[in-house]
Amino acid sequence: MKLKGKVAVITGAGSGIGRATAALFAREGARVVIAEINETSGAETARRIQAEGGEAFSVTTDVSSSESVAALFQAIDDRGWTVDILVNNAGNTEGGLTPAAEMTDRQWDVIIAVHLSGTFYCTREAIKRMKTRKQGAIINLGSAAGLGGLPGAASYTAAKGGVIALTKGVSKEVAPLGIRVNCIAPGWIETPILDSLPAAMRPAMPQMAPLGRIGQPEEIAAVALFLASDDSSFIVGQTISPNGGMYT
Repeated sequence: MKLKGKVAVITGAGSGIGRATAALFAREGARVVIAEINETSGAETARRIQAEGGEAFSVTTDVSSSESVAALFQAIDDRGWTVDILVNNAGNTEGGLTPAAEMTDRQWDVIIAVHLSGTFYCTREAIKRMKTRKQGAIINLGSAAGLGGLPGAASYTAAKGGVIALTKGVSKEVAPLGIRVNCIAPGWIETPILDSLPAAMRPAMPQMAPLGRIGQPEEIAAVALFLASDDSSFIVGQTISPNGGMYT
């Protein structure tokens, strides 16, 4: 087991990539903290892990609120668990694809708040705990959109590009403390976030990647496991983009 004895905090673990990552980490021996804004979905992920013999609990968390994030980590402290791994996966959509000239302040703000500010808030709390033990791994979820751009998604592209840049900056700051920070920037993955896109795009998505298909959450979870484990002990500040060859 690659994560035996570790505690992993995973945001947005009620579905998609987050749920797949939580399940895989639990199978690899980690105790898992499910941070999810949807209380029902978070509890369901925790129940699934427990049913397979793993340890997990769920905390209803809005990562766009620094107070909610602080309460999440306080709940972990109160349980007596450490924070060894953080996966910043929580995401959202607002209004689907909207040209920049037509994007409202809310469409901009709500995406930045969850994807970028949420990643920062959680990272800040995790570092406070990791630095005292001189170890830890933080995995941020960017996107291929943050590398190559996505028309009609200015806020999402900016947020994910910011996550990639945040990864680079913070990784250099905390590597001397024994904390490794890296980023995953997936291409099209079969998750609920695709439901916000125009239905007409779906047939074209597989053709955007040379592999000719959309990725599965479990394939991203496998990359997260690599970055969370000692297999990636010399990898710091990097962005790995599993995208089927769509962006190279």
